[in-house]
Amino acid sequence: MPRSRKAVRRRVAVALSLVLAIVAVLVAYGVWETTADPDQRDAAAGGTTAQAEDSDGGWTSVGDHEAQAVPEVSQWTEQSTQAAQEAAEAVSSVVVPQLDALFAGAEYAVKVVDLADRTVPVSVNENEIYASASTYKLYVAHSMLSALDAGTVTWDSALNGTTLRECFALMIEISDNDCAQAWMDNVVPRDEVNALAASIGATSTRFAKDEVTTTTAADLATILTGIYDGTLMSASSNEVLIDALESQIYRDGIPAGIGESGVVADKVGFLYGYLNDAGIVYSDKGDYVFVILTNNSSWAAIAEATAIIYDALPA
Repeated sequence: MPRSRKAVRRRVAVALSLVLAIVAVLVAYGVWETTADPDQRDAAAGGTTAQAEDSDGGWTSVGDHEAQAVPEVSQWTEQSTQAAQEAAEAVSSVVVPQLDALFAGAEYAVKVVDLADRTVPVSVNENEIYASASTYKLYVAHSMLSALDAGTVTWDSALNGTTLRECFALMIEISDNDCAQAWMDNVVPRDEVNALAASIGATSTRFAKDEVTTTTAADLATILTGIYDGTLMSASSNEVLIDALESQIYRDGIPAGIGESGVVADKVGFLYGYLNDAGIVYSDKGDYVFVILTNNSSWAAIAEATAIIYDALPA
């Protein structure tokens, strides 16, 4: 039975709760054992004034909230951020040589974002311009759903001989081209779709009539991060898009690489020699954005690259 996002998140939440509980017990035990004598332990437990040994071996009187030195919150935040960045760099140092070997003879770009702390464990050629192939439909979907949220169209509005609802599903789930083109030809022009993409930070993406749409791994990571955060559209529109991305039928890239370790909401693209995959990964190791763009490669290589990256991520 396919796993759901909720099931993955529930499993991760339970594991995290167990880790935090263990840490709390260890911290409490450490504080108890390092208190100097029984009177001080009682004082610490009861919240009364106690004595504490200073760094010179002497004793100082401390009050209720001074019995234990607590670092500034900003210091903890800085240390946590530094640790996360160091962990991301460690992943990159392991993964990038393997990706270079895997994609030898091909062109590729990768961006992976840890959605918990926004570190970037892997970034290779993230700002290089690639033919988007059908990953551009993420931007079109954003345009459609934004128009729905604004009330300028409804799900029953006519589009390409059917309804917007049907066209949206076809565009995402089977990567239908006609619905996406009909939207930009008849409802929201390409320059407006382009401007909307730029407004969310996808500034290197380009739409033009009768030309191949181009984008970057960085831009696709930007829109996927916004979708994950729920900051681009209404909550209902956001959920509709993520559900559709989970249901798309092409699963030989990132989803194959993640396998049973999580659930992937992604959009693929294939045009000429370009094979691209970009999605949100809800996994046992946490939530991530994965973007892999290639030219002259294969879905099997994209799946293998995904597995290489995922295996290197911290548990």
